Amino acid sequence: MSPVAKRSIGLLVSLTVLAGCASFPEAQPLERVDTGSGYRYANLEGAENSEELFVILSFSGGGTRAAALAYGVLETLRDSWVEMDGEPRNLLDEVDVISSVSGGSFTAAYYGLHRDAIFEEGGRFQRDFLYRDVESDLKRRLLNPYNWARLASPTFGRIELAEEVYQERLFDQASFADLADDGRKPFLLINATDMDKGSQFTFVQSQLDPMCVDLDSIPLSRAVAASSNFPIAFTPLTLNSYPGRCGYQEPPWVANALEGLNTNPRRYYRARHWQRYQEPERDHVHLLDGGVSDNIGLRPALDALRAPTLQEVEWSVLNKMNREIVDKLVVIVVDAKSEDLAADFDTSPRSPGPKRVINTIATTPLANYSFDTVELLRETLRDREDAQRLSLEAGTGMHQIDLYYIYVGFDQLQDDAERERFQRIPTRFRLPSEEVDALRQIGAELLEQSPCFQQLVGQREGSGGRLCSH
Repeated sequence: MSPVAKRSIGLLVSLTVLAGCASFPEAQPLERVDTGSGYRYANLEGAENSEELFVILSFSGGGTRAAALAYGVLETLRDSWVEMDGEPRNLLDEVDVISSVSGGSFTAAYYGLHRDAIFEEGGRFQRDFLYRDVESDLKRRLLNPYNWARLASPTFGRIELAEEVYQERLFDQASFADLADDGRKPFLLINATDMDKGSQFTFVQSQLDPMCVDLDSIPLSRAVAASSNFPIAFTPLTLNSYPGRCGYQEPPWVANALEGLNTNPRRYYRARHWQRYQEPERDHVHLLDGGVSDNIGLRPALDALRAPTLQEVEWSVLNKMNREIVDKLVVIVVDAKSEDLAADFDTSPRSPGPKRVINTIATTPLANYSFDTVELLRETLRDREDAQRLSLEAGTGMHQIDLYYIYVGFDQLQDDAERERFQRIPTRFRLPSEEVDALRQIGAELLEQSPCFQQLVGQREGSGGRLCSH
């Protein structure tokens, strides 16, 4: 046998062995549930104090388009101040919770990990993600022969290659243990979708308690990869699970919710999903893009505004309002949704092709669901405003909270050409520098031009105990 043939056979054997060994990185089991440790809202510095001004941000999906729009909003919050109790407070420092999906999760996670370092001009976030052709990085990883054998393994998929890129470019070896050790707000809610249940899956320790999984062992890059795991383009991301091994005790709200199918069906099905994570045969959970279940990242805020107890939602805003902790509630929704303005299905008798059908299936239901979610948030805040008004008229002493709902989205643009320009920007991880610059700028402008934001920072007059919604 020739030396070349021997080397070829040796390489083939090596690749075969490698294929059999490749697997997703496993999360570590949780020895016992301890609410005093791990990445939980109550364990963060200031979680029980300085909540008079409670600020929630939600960052939508949309690839680099979403990441850049969210980045522009963060830049504006960094430079904005609000007066509380006669003292100026920086709005970015006052953010309590950031809930994100897909492209928005890159900005949220990097800010949560590195804080103001995200704003460094030419720094790592800008250089290695925001202005970088990340798609080419992903393609090079996929086309590398070294990875072909790894991909032949049934427990190693394209999403693992994507995670490796995100880890190298942005997050290194950082895990949720780093966020827990840092112990500062904002509380990050990086959201994916449970493929089996079709429900939202959030990377916080309370979500992983019934699975007996230690969130501290999960890399931040893996959570971001799950959150941005667009179906078909990537394989589902797998988390192993160890139900029944950590002494987990089901909270009372679950049993109560299971008795209320007709009175509160949404809470009922949430409890059912919660119980399924405890089933002993469920050794794994498979995750897809967070946008599949909520492309605007707003559902956790809705849960927090409706859940009365901290056992049900560990940062229940309703609980904090009922305890008269919150004086101002601010919800800022950053929505980078695009629109297929070129759609012309109804102008021709021809049936739309497969590409058009797939694009419609992937985007239109999400857009409709996001609209309904935003309207549900408005309704929830209006109900609170009405209750406060009736209480004030009756003299029953309900705590009067200033409510602010602020929406940052391209459909707020008045100029038709400008609005269409931004709505046409594709959902990709590669955009020209001038488009990234424009997205940063328009995110800042939309926030600054919001009448409710202007009222919040004292540029407009507003009345206490009322809802400002714009």
